[in-house]
Amino acid sequence: MKKLLVFLVLSLVSIGIFASDFVVDEMFTPEKPKLGGTLTIRLSSAPQSFNYYGTLDSAAYTIAGQFLRGLVDLNPITFVIEPALAESWEVSEDGKEVLFHLRDVKWSDGVPFTADDVIFSMDYFIMNRFAEGNEIARYTIGGELVRWEKVDDKTVKAYLPEPYGAFFNVLSHAYIYPKHKLESKIDKDDLGSVNRLWLTNTPPQEIVGTGPFVLKEYVTGQKVVLEKNPYYWKVDKWGNKLPYVDELVYLIIEDDEVATAQFLAGQIDYMTVSPKDYPYLKQEEVSKGKIKVFKGEPVKPTPSPVHITFNFDAKDPELKDIFRNERFRFAMEYALDRDRIIEEVYNTLAVYGGTPVLPSNKAFYNPNIEGIRRSYDLKMAEQMLDSIGIKDRNDDGWRELPSGERFEFVLTSSSAQENQDIAYIFSQDLEKIGVKVHLQILDPTLVSQSTLSGDYEAAIGAFGNQPDPQLRKAIWQPGNHLYYNHLSTMNKETSEPIFEEMLEWELRIFEDFEKAQVTMDQKLRKIYYDDWQALYAYYVPFIYVCKGMELSAKQSNLSNFFVNEEGVIVYLNETIFKK
Repeated sequence: MKKLLVFLVLSLVSIGIFASDFVVDEMFTPEKPKLGGTLTIRLSSAPQSFNYYGTLDSAAYTIAGQFLRGLVDLNPITFVIEPALAESWEVSEDGKEVLFHLRDVKWSDGVPFTADDVIFSMDYFIMNRFAEGNEIARYTIGGELVRWEKVDDKTVKAYLPEPYGAFFNVLSHAYIYPKHKLESKIDKDDLGSVNRLWLTNTPPQEIVGTGPFVLKEYVTGQKVVLEKNPYYWKVDKWGNKLPYVDELVYLIIEDDEVATAQFLAGQIDYMTVSPKDYPYLKQEEVSKGKIKVFKGEPVKPTPSPVHITFNFDAKDPELKDIFRNERFRFAMEYALDRDRIIEEVYNTLAVYGGTPVLPSNKAFYNPNIEGIRRSYDLKMAEQMLDSIGIKDRNDDGWRELPSGERFEFVLTSSSAQENQDIAYIFSQDLEKIGVKVHLQILDPTLVSQSTLSGDYEAAIGAFGNQPDPQLRKAIWQPGNHLYYNHLSTMNKETSEPIFEEMLEWELRIFEDFEKAQVTMDQKLRKIYYDDWQALYAYYVPFIYVCKGMELSAKQSNLSNFFVNEEGVIVYLNETIFKK
């Protein structure tokens, strides 16, 4: 059997990766698979779009990830970069040019995939600042964009302003779109028009990809059905074309209890598990043996660690000043009872959420933040509020601002049960120290719209981690469109950072990310990211609450899952089969 050959030369002297016949990692195929059938998975919310770059919606990302592919893949077990739509590449000695040789494959409608599709995707989706889910921050190095050039139909070249240590990790999250299907539908005078492509009312035959599955049917609010892509290029060591199953169905079930009931009835093959349902399902596993339940240390980017943040650009000028005062945020962290939340909301199945790198990410986590995190202490919270003039001046039990107005704010949360529970516990503790909190519970989509437009005072949210912090630069670096608690640090018209709007520690964070992305020395990159985490832990622009354990369950007849050292189950939909 021919195998992938991976050559990693840290000195960047002519790095090359080459692939022969593409085979699936042997850890995923320990036994000869059974072909055919349907794989059914639970989806907890309906997709808002099928356009990965036209929305900020996790359900849409899940579905799009089944029919789209990028130039490279990240192996979910080894975390090694592997060929995908690019079958090989070479990096120049100075690390500033990467030449990609494209795989000879077809789109799901039979049209050949070419270099034009890569350039088109970079221009109109991935690096289009008007695309709602764009990733332009990941391709901006020292203020300059990565430039792409077509060499011929099967070759493209990337020109990097500086050597870029996270470039291939970034590319593993960049999906390529079909130029022949979409170019004519884009209004070149309105590049935001890409956000209106591939909405959920699009006929399935109009949505083509190079991934293992293609869209077959969408029943609004009920299910998404995908079927095997006949042109998918991957094969296993026995010569079987992937995916193994003929059909992939996502059942849209928002209620955890309903999902658990359908899982136990055998109508769902695999799903994530809520903390409250874990003990019961574990009993079912032991007593009946028809299911397998897994619990692992949090390692995945999703679901995201929950955080609480305050709007540095609040419309009320007095609140804006208060929210920008670090002593106020210190008080809010002292008032957060993480242990109670882990006990009551997560049934003890959670850990502290990092700041914001997860402790399980040993490559980048800064363990020194453990000594910076403020523990629950309402007396300290009261002292901090007193020190900035937020006091009970009329003995009515509620604190007032220096102006004499009652200090109160609106805390916006999504309707997800755990977020509501966290908001309620936090508001209870704040009321104990005289801070009035008004809870606003909204649909998750409305919460996202409110925060990203700056129309909120305080919010409970969640942004995912990634193996490399560079992949979340747009969230954590001031001056980007997802740095939503201080939107005034970015020019909305040009997307340029506004340095004079940044606080001193925000400027340091900006520089940490700029420096970390242009060095190939991984130890030096960690030093920069350690500084960023320490600044977050001290100044708490986002107060991290906790991160739930990785809880999941599958039917016993599902095969080809890998359990890693942390106890987390790793799988690919394209390689799962039923015994």
